[in-house]
Amino acid sequence: MDDKKEKLQSAAHFLFLKNGYKNTNIAQIAKKAGVAVGSFYNYYPSKQAIFLEVYIAENEAVRNRFVQEINWEGDIEQLIGQFFAYTVKNIMNNNILIEWNNGSVSKMLHDYYYSQTGRENNSFYRFLQETVSKRLQKEKIAPDLIGKVLKVFDFIYYIDCHVTGHEFEGYNETLQTFVQYFIKGITSATIIKDRTSLYSP
Repeated sequence: MDDKKEKLQSAAHFLFLKNGYKNTNIAQIAKKAGVAVGSFYNYYPSKQAIFLEVYIAENEAVRNRFVQEINWEGDIEQLIGQFFAYTVKNIMNNNILIEWNNGSVSKMLHDYYYSQTGRENNSFYRFLQETVSKRLQKEKIAPDLIGKVLKVFDFIYYIDCHVTGHEFEGYNETLQTFVQYFIKGITSATIIKDRTSLYSP
């Protein structure tokens, strides 16, 4: 990577994390990076463009830490609770990632993550899909039902890329309730099926 571009990214990350998107401008980023404002435009057409790069990198880093910290072999319902607790603690309090729900840049972020490129590059979402699929296989869920469950996760991803907390009051709490009871319904159905098989001829 070009040295100036790397300095701009580092400076932008520092300032966006400290001050948020709204309270950071291109002149501040250039000054922090030790480059002329004119040089900024050799690498990025706008503040939004550099913010998108910073957001993607920060999101990847935070999600990767989450993957390392969680016991993915634990109770699946508890995993959902841990996921949302981690989100509140480490994402909702992060001045970069909180912009997911900021009307001035949320559309850009949502459009990117719902695009084919965004979905292909979203390693955390792929990890969740693979993990959920493996856990359901372990629970002896039928393959066709696993496919339907993963389709529901695609639907949740769609919702997350098209709705913000500003547009739907209590969005995060509602999403958590939806996911928790959806997973609970799947696992409960499995338990009932297993118990029934014990008494079936």
